[in-house]
Amino acid sequence: MKAAHLTFALIFAAAAGAKTWPVDGVVIAVDPIARTMLVSHRPIEKYMPAMAMPFRVAAGTDLAALRPGDRVTFDLLVDKDRSLARNVQKAQGGPGSIPPPKERIKAGDPVPGFTLIDEAGRSVQLADFKGRVLAIDFIYTRCPLPDVCPRLSANFATVAKRLHDRDVTFLSITVDPDYDTPAILADYARRWGATNLNWHFLTGDVAKAAGALGEVYWSDEGAIGHNSATAIVDRTGRLAATLEGSSWRADQLERLILHHLTLPKTENQP
Repeated sequence: MKAAHLTFALIFAAAAGAKTWPVDGVVIAVDPIARTMLVSHRPIEKYMPAMAMPFRVAAGTDLAALRPGDRVTFDLLVDKDRSLARNVQKAQGGPGSIPPPKERIKAGDPVPGFTLIDEAGRSVQLADFKGRVLAIDFIYTRCPLPDVCPRLSANFATVAKRLHDRDVTFLSITVDPDYDTPAILADYARRWGATNLNWHFLTGDVAKAAGALGEVYWSDEGAIGHNSATAIVDRTGRLAATLEGSSWRADQLERLILHHLTLPKTENQP
């Protein structure tokens, strides 16, 4: 399928001549040896719809600096016999510009264990999900901004429904644990149709999990601000990717999860 996409691109270019398009997407995987990056990109106007596609990267780009989950922009050059990603830049500003907590782990590091309480009042430990891919976000039920927590929950709902029969679990951890009791979270879960979707809502002492996964949150005149870090944890319990902010799309999260679901377990090792 990937090869077909590239073939399509080259055929199109041969007919139209060399052209350059701006691309905006999220990195799913990086292959420094082949100098390619697999990117789930937004629609490229007048060229191709949104999809996950490998791009060969021009010399001079430091691929070692790219991580799964990074949002990138670049110029896609396509001519009659090649396609090339040039001027690759990590997206700057927005929630991702908030300094990360000092205890934040890096991609490939094991996620420290934590124990929290789910929407049914049950004790939940990270170790309970060994062997499954995890998607973990941070929300709170009183969030007043439709493009932050509601968007994150809508994306989780979409992907959880699509992957309900796969080895993936979704965890939404509140950054307002004093208000978001198990009963409050149970009501929130019902609103999002989370029943039977392997999607749990967690409260309790969330500081350890938040710090390790890069979530920063604070109280400001009765409201709560946070940077909305969403983590993908592989089957071995290691951090695989982090999506910053809330502007990513459901299909980008889905592709990140599917990438790690389909990897042989030995390839999930750092």
